[in-house]
Amino acid sequence: MFEHELRIEQASPDDGIRRSRELQESGLVRDQDYVWRYQPSQYDNFGLYNSAPRAVVFEFRDPALATFYRLKWQ
Repeated sequence: MFEHELRIEQASPDDGIRRSRELQESGLVRDQDYVWRYQPSQYDNFGLYNSAPRAVVFEFRDPALATFYRLKWQ
């Protein structure tokens, strides 16, 4: 359903909320045009470094929207 992913590395949950509000202000509807989630850091338990950094992930129904916001936000 939502197949076009936009991943923003090192983003906080607050970043996701602000960007979601930006999408809503532009007329998009959450759970209809896009969904988003926060992915916390994941550690590999073998060192002090993250194996996967924190990120906010947006998924769009329309590939054009995913491309537009990828260019705008990154």
